[in-house]
Order: sequence, then C-alpha cells, then structure tokens
Amino acid sequence: MAVSEKKYSFNDLHIGMAVSVEQLSEIYNKYMIVAFDNMESRTGKLVFCGDVQDQEYDSWFMQTKPITPIYHDRDDLEDMAVYDE
Repeated sequence: MAVSEKKYSFNDLHIGMAVSVEQLSEIYNKYMIVAFDNMESRTGKLVFCGDVQDQEYDSWFMQTKPITPIYHDRDDLEDMAVYDE
C-alpha cells in the first residue's frame, strides 16, 4: 500500500483511507485510530475520527488488530513553555 508523505488536514480525512501516523501530525483536537495489518506496517487504515471518545472508539481497543490511537492537543503543543521548579 503506497502512501505519499503528504500531511493531511481534517477536511482531507475519510474512514478507510490509507495513512501513516506521521501524516496525521498536524490535526489537532480530534480522536483518531489507525488500524494496521501487522506490527511491522508503517501505513494503516484510518478507522475512527471524531471529537469524542465514544463506544465506537472504545470498541477498537477490544479487537486483535494492532492499532494506534492518536490525539494531538493544540493547547499542549502551542504552550511549549518549560517551567523550572
């Protein structure tokens, strides 16, 4: 499954599309799950994308395929301040 290294925006996404985790790195405040055919795969299929962790989201953790859950919090990434105690 050949996938370009294009970075996707939320509007580009659709369930079932082939993606790598790196291609989703600029999508913020969305819950996403990528399912893989095996542990060595670098590309997988986008199987969930939503605003909340609902029953469908939770169900992906109960099956046998390898998955990667993804959530990039914009506030955490923009607030790159380092605090010294």
